[in-house]
Amino acid sequence: MSAPIGSSNPKQTETQSSEIFALGQARKTFNKGLVLRFKKEIPQAIEVIEKAQRLFKESDDTLGVIYALIELAWLYGATQERPRSEKLFNEAEIYIQANRDLEGIHEVKARLLHYKGLLFYQSEDFGSALKHFKEALGFCQPQGLEAAKIYDSLGVHYERTGDFHRAIRYLKLALMTKVQNSDLIHEEAITCQILGRLYLLYEDYELAFKHLQRSFDICAELKDEKRKASLKNEMIRLFLRCGNEVEAQRLISEVLEECHNHRHLKIQLAMAHFFNAYLLYQSKDFQSSRRILERDVFPIFQKSHYRKGIAMAKRLQAWLEFSEVPHQTTVPVALICEAIEYFRQENIIDEVAKSYFELGKLYLEMKNEKLALASFLDSLRIAEENGLFYLTPYIEDEIFRTHEDQWREIVTKRSRHERVFEKRNSLLEALKEIMASPAAEEGQNTSNAGDIDPTRRQNIPFLISLLTVGQAMAAERDLDKLLGLIKNETERALNAERCAVFLYDAETNELWSKMALQEEGSYKEIRFPAHQGLAGYVVKTGDISNIENASADPRFNPEVDGQDGFKTTSMLCIPMRNRKGDIIGVFQVLNKTDGIFQRHDEELLMAIASSAGIAIENAQLYQELRITFESFIKTLSSTIDARDPITAGHSERVMVYALLIGNQMHLSEDEMEALKYAALLHDIGKIGVREDILIKAGRLTENEYRHIQQHVYYTHEILKNIRFEKHLSSVPDIAASHHEKMDGSGYYRGLKGEQIPLGGRVLAIADVFDAITSRRQYRARMPFDRVIKVLREEADRHFDVSIVAYFMDV
Repeated sequence: MSAPIGSSNPKQTETQSSEIFALGQARKTFNKGLVLRFKKEIPQAIEVIEKAQRLFKESDDTLGVIYALIELAWLYGATQERPRSEKLFNEAEIYIQANRDLEGIHEVKARLLHYKGLLFYQSEDFGSALKHFKEALGFCQPQGLEAAKIYDSLGVHYERTGDFHRAIRYLKLALMTKVQNSDLIHEEAITCQILGRLYLLYEDYELAFKHLQRSFDICAELKDEKRKASLKNEMIRLFLRCGNEVEAQRLISEVLEECHNHRHLKIQLAMAHFFNAYLLYQSKDFQSSRRILERDVFPIFQKSHYRKGIAMAKRLQAWLEFSEVPHQTTVPVALICEAIEYFRQENIIDEVAKSYFELGKLYLEMKNEKLALASFLDSLRIAEENGLFYLTPYIEDEIFRTHEDQWREIVTKRSRHERVFEKRNSLLEALKEIMASPAAEEGQNTSNAGDIDPTRRQNIPFLISLLTVGQAMAAERDLDKLLGLIKNETERALNAERCAVFLYDAETNELWSKMALQEEGSYKEIRFPAHQGLAGYVVKTGDISNIENASADPRFNPEVDGQDGFKTTSMLCIPMRNRKGDIIGVFQVLNKTDGIFQRHDEELLMAIASSAGIAIENAQLYQELRITFESFIKTLSSTIDARDPITAGHSERVMVYALLIGNQMHLSEDEMEALKYAALLHDIGKIGVREDILIKAGRLTENEYRHIQQHVYYTHEILKNIRFEKHLSSVPDIAASHHEKMDGSGYYRGLKGEQIPLGGRVLAIADVFDAITSRRQYRARMPFDRVIKVLREEADRHFDVSIVAYFMDV
């Protein structure tokens, strides 16, 4: 019996009330997860948002489910679980596509695009990130919370590119929108903190303090102790910048007291200690400053692997060393060079520029105007190349003090809108110029203001080696080349007959090194148990060993000499550590050519080892990733080939032929690597070809042939969705052009002549050569003399004539 009109059904009302309650619980749980994410409590945030997702499903709230999926995808992406992140993003996209007419779905799409853009930003693909941000704005309401969060990201991006005014405009818009519309107060705190940092950077201290204080008040309300401590450290930096040391000291005391007994606030505690050490340095209490750095700053930063903090502390330590022992210039310069390498490896470019600026000021204190000018110019170049225009006035002021003519030239070029840096004039070039001068060669001391006395000139090989190794290490990914580079530069810098870099193999408990033989490019590997010899002693103890007479030392292992007839006399051994501070190997330098190894040799080797350990660890990780990636590619390739037993091994053979041609053409390493992967993957699109057509024994019909031609299109579509490294970005185009022909009659794009990528023209020959020299279901192998004739006849119509000639040379 139906209920009368106007009356209510108690069961229906109860169900509706239950659903409303469940939906309210889901949203409340979801918002709690967002606050936990804001507090950087990531595991807890994931747990709470996963619970919210289940509640949204139970309440049939599709938008809520999608929002939860996107937030989880972002959280897993931020924790480097990229496969899981991608899976969640894909799941969210399927939901969006299936519910594209649902009210509010455009805002959800905006968030998905925004978060994908943020992951691109994290991996430094800034172009893709900006594209996603702008696309996301097109899907959301301009005055809504979603738009405000995108404005934040655009503000950060434009600050990075040096467009201060556009950054401020976006951030102000974000703040206004959040204040008006958001009931999630933590969102306002995020924008205020970003704005505060930006105003601090550009020295608008009043506005910087206003926004940092507002962010701090919100964090206090949310009981977010970690962000509160970080914001207080930001304000300490602000007070130090504007000269208010009393207020800075007050905040330092507060942070030290609040963070002292909190294990999760160690970084914030160490940063406050760092500021305290800086104030003590400023007041010339050098001993207390050094004690705080050694006891309270370095141990925490190193244990936490906070490399930005380590670099900042090393920069301060450099000035302490110089202030306490002004005549000893090697150590402070080495410390700043170490800081530069730390900042460079962490890609903190503004701090790299500041460190060169500090190095210039240090050289000025040493009365060395030539090296000071070169350092300031390096700093200015980095600032200009990276849009750090707030730094340029300070750098140019120091250039004016150092070399007025150079300053005048810069000002003139700016006025004419000309490039300031047509010719590189770096610190490294300045050092080499000094060493190459006649005065340097003859050991004379000239009267030029830019020249230096003989004692200080002795430090220049040290600096040249440190900077040369540092610059090369920053770019080199190949482990063997990196080890060779370090070895050669270290031998040169320390005037040693030999340098060996022994790496520790934890699986076999051995030390190993590669020794160059007389044949060019040939190496022999040396291995011995990790407990043997002086190298083994250094690995075990972490001590530095400086031995004048190695053969008289009971720890020396003479078997190492015996392997190639080399005779060791003096020896310097230093441990090499990774980011975590674990020993990963040993630097061993043998036979000082002009005496015995001195204290300054130890300092140089320690400085090189500090950067080399991290660079070697990076190269090893890259090598492991390459091996894994290559194994995956080969497995994928052989899986496709295995669909037809007759064509098994085709892709591997095409790779071999393509690389042989590439070698004849003297292609670069990057071109050869791209060609290799394109060859292995050129037929991956056959995954989309019907099985019955793929293995058909007879000739194909016209429709079947058109269907099988589609595999090249599928190859391109599949490969373009794989994130290749930058130097491999051409792989999809090369792989998808192996059926193109020089006369334009090929497929699938009908490219002609040089429109076809060079690698594609190489693959075309390699692919056809393997096809006609292999048995197929519908024909036997073609005789070899006939193969050569076909290739020559098809030159210029099907194949590139010049590449056919290279193939014939093979």
